[in-house]
Amino acid sequence: MPGTGPRAGAKDALVAFSEAPGLPIETTFHGKGIFPDAHQNALGTVGFMTHDYVNFGFDEADTIIAVGYELQEFDPERINPKGDKEIIHIHRFPAEVDAHYHVSVGVLGDISKSLEALSSAVDGRFDPGLSDQRIRGLLKEEIDRGDDHFPVRPQRLVSDIRAALGGSDIVLADTGAVKMWMARLYPTYAQNTCLISNGLSTMAFALPGAIAAKLARPECRVLAAVGDGAFMMNSQEIETAVREDILLTVLIWEDHAYGLIKWKMDMELGHDTQISFDNPDFATYAESFGAKGYRVGTTNELLPTLKEALAYEGVSVVSCPVDYSENIRLTDRLGELTEPI
Repeated sequence: MPGTGPRAGAKDALVAFSEAPGLPIETTFHGKGIFPDAHQNALGTVGFMTHDYVNFGFDEADTIIAVGYELQEFDPERINPKGDKEIIHIHRFPAEVDAHYHVSVGVLGDISKSLEALSSAVDGRFDPGLSDQRIRGLLKEEIDRGDDHFPVRPQRLVSDIRAALGGSDIVLADTGAVKMWMARLYPTYAQNTCLISNGLSTMAFALPGAIAAKLARPECRVLAAVGDGAFMMNSQEIETAVREDILLTVLIWEDHAYGLIKWKMDMELGHDTQISFDNPDFATYAESFGAKGYRVGTTNELLPTLKEALAYEGVSVVSCPVDYSENIRLTDRLGELTEPI
């Protein structure tokens, strides 16, 4: 369920639609926040590159209600591999279809009104199964894996970002390994508070996107979470933010590599090549533009540094070393998991 554009106003209707019959809800990367993760019916985000915990909810389903879904966001083969599930498609325009996305019933029109009408026609109730509870438990266990290890594990980065930001503040997760960890684990409670480039997956969008987000929502704190490779592609936009007095914070997940490409190479080939590079001193680099620079030296420095940077009345850049050895550990765990219970 995407949460931007003309579909964003459907949040209240979606929550009500879920509560009446007790339906579990999973969102795509683009849909983060359209259904609050604190809700008892929330099962997390689907879209990871392998069979993730939340996929088990679809494995057990015989019917999928797709609300505002579009094929480029997420390959439907991941949730309907045999092409045998009934699909109800609710959107403002007809669905694109493929071998794994055959629409049984297409509902065209205003999404909120369509959900309200469908909800009024349903009188049954679905009790949450043990698998739903286990999926939520596995996601909680995953984010709790972030300990005091340094360089910082991705789970701890996600957890501390969540702790540093308010429920209506905005984080933009850039394309790369940052996106995969943030999309999977970062809890969102309001629409358009976790912005992710999926579909075309535009690398280096987060810093210029943060400028736009702050202009659009000046009352919110804005954080761009970026990998070091993506940051160096558009780092000159620090000058724009400083010159235009646009208050924002950049958090660089620094691993001296194109982390997602390395992850995929290691997973599919068993080795990687030509993905490493050197970086400048990011704190000094930020200050050369007139921004405030920080470097995290221990894991326990991360949260207080983030809070200080977000409170700074200007542009701030925080560099944090990240331990991406967790990437392969995660895909190995998921590969060994055959059921959520």
